[in-house]
Amino acid sequence: MIKIKVCGITNLADAEKALEFGADALGFNFYPPSARCITPKKARKILEELPERCCNVALFVNESKEKVREIVACGEFAGGRQAFSGLQFHGEESADYCRGWPMKVIRAFRLKGKKSLEGMEAFPADFYLLDSWSPGYGGSGTAFPWDWLEGINTGKLILSGGLSIENVAEAVRRIHPYAVDVCSGVEARPGLKDHAKLKEFIVAAKGA
Repeated sequence: MIKIKVCGITNLADAEKALEFGADALGFNFYPPSARCITPKKARKILEELPERCCNVALFVNESKEKVREIVACGEFAGGRQAFSGLQFHGEESADYCRGWPMKVIRAFRLKGKKSLEGMEAFPADFYLLDSWSPGYGGSGTAFPWDWLEGINTGKLILSGGLSIENVAEAVRRIHPYAVDVCSGVEARPGLKDHAKLKEFIVAAKGA
């Protein structure tokens, strides 16, 4: 069954509802210019309330490795438990940068055209998140043409960009990605989820 990642978590209520409705992973954005950016201190307060089984992903954009390690440390708890199980790099991070991390790596590709996919499958990452290109590095909130993915192995793909209640089921049926990633499509406003939309999105995706 399709996996669902809910990104841009900024508060405990949204995190708990996402898990209650069936989300498989939560994304925490540590990119300061983003309206959904969360501080390490606030993230830790949320993480310490979540079940240990939860898959939590820390998102960064062109950040130094030292800073990434420093921020990820906010998810370290007694007994050596690390609440973060994945890192998402959403900028221009190189192949060398993405190697050697002690957890799963998601490398985002912001697609301007089909040529943006060239070399993707040789990139050293566990998963590839596909989003539409937009100025800056925020989520685009718009979909790219899905026919760009014809001939691509979708087993490691996390589909993002403009997914909503209205189109997620079609996306899952057409592309068969490993997972879908949603943020703005289930928000009441940037950084705050609409719980009714969130539930409907997850039901639609899982039902497809």
